[in-house]
Amino acid sequence: MSKCAIEITWTGGTHVFDLASPRVRWMLRQQPFPGQYGDTPTACLRRFDERVYSPNDVEQIIRIGLIGGGESPESADAIIATHITGQPMATNAMLANAVLVRLFVGDEVDGA
Repeated sequence: MSKCAIEITWTGGTHVFDLASPRVRWMLRQQPFPGQYGDTPTACLRRFDERVYSPNDVEQIIRIGLIGGGESPESADAIIATHITGQPMATNAMLANAVLVRLFVGDEVDGA
């Protein structure tokens, strides 16, 4: 796991999320986060900071973070379908934001 990995307990259970794993770095080049300000992780972070993120932003960050944390794409898709899609966005947006922020600050956010 990278220094950006974070273990979070949420409605979907306890999972590791990691947007900096080698597997995810490749995925981010193939499936960026399209939206206002561009499709980079920085643009997506700006959308969260300004609260103009989309449901797709929330789902993609959580999905890709789960895969980076070790889940298979199929398992990540099932988790998204069960706990994210069609659910109220606020809590899931906070989760996605925490995972995305971790990409930029790593484990220093925990004071390590």
